[in-house]
Amino acid sequence: MAAIWRGLRFRCPKCGQGRIFRAYLKQADMCDHCGEPLGAIRADDGPAWLTVLSLGPFLVAITFFVSFGHFPLWAALPVAAIAVTGAVLLLLPRIKGAFIAALWVSGLGNGAGEAD
Repeated sequence: MAAIWRGLRFRCPKCGQGRIFRAYLKQADMCDHCGEPLGAIRADDGPAWLTVLSLGPFLVAITFFVSFGHFPLWAALPVAAIAVTGAVLLLLPRIKGAFIAALWVSGLGNGAGEAD
């Protein structure tokens, strides 16, 4: 759980000091503190899938708010779009960090079994 907590905070799952990302969603090749090869961990589409799955109840609530609210559609749709986009942009890197940490803990992210 400590490694996943570190991933949620964008830190190396091994040492908790180095950064896991070099840009918004770009993984660092290696930890700048302990040298752990983080770039070898392939998260692929897992974080995007998990983000959409975890935001589902929030998205349904926004949809009901827009559909059954007493606000005009021209005002409700932009607010809903901004809320949904903001939630995804805030949650996606955190989930990706935790996902990378979970792969690191399980040993699945070390590149074993990949074809060259």
